[in-house]
Amino acid sequence: MGRQGRWAATLVLVAAVAGGTAGCSSEETAQERSDRIKAEAQQRVDERIKVRKAGTAAGALLRDTALARGGTSLVEAVPDEVECRAEWERQLLDEQYGQDLVDSWVAGCTDVDVAVRTTSG
Repeated sequence: MGRQGRWAATLVLVAAVAGGTAGCSSEETAQERSDRIKAEAQQRVDERIKVRKAGTAAGALLRDTALARGGTSLVEAVPDEVECRAEWERQLLDEQYGQDLVDSWVAGCTDVDVAVRTTSG
């Protein structure tokens, strides 16, 4: 390869590197992509936690309502999966949370503690 050939090859290489570098500024870097994926995953985890807590609050309310009606034991008052799914549907929570979060909500709903009877007096 002559002197002009090497010069032309060098120019092509420089142009390719410059073009590749210029393209990187508008594209997502590997670190940015990794950070974005981590942030999205954390957001999904946070959303599931929020929905589960809402389910737990609803389960406690179902439990307390059953106890207030009477005729049920403390253990029996804890809502089961069927009751919690029915409550999900009754409240139309698909519209609020989306169908993909029903299992998180039901898990929270059924995970309420057994109530403790208090004595007054």
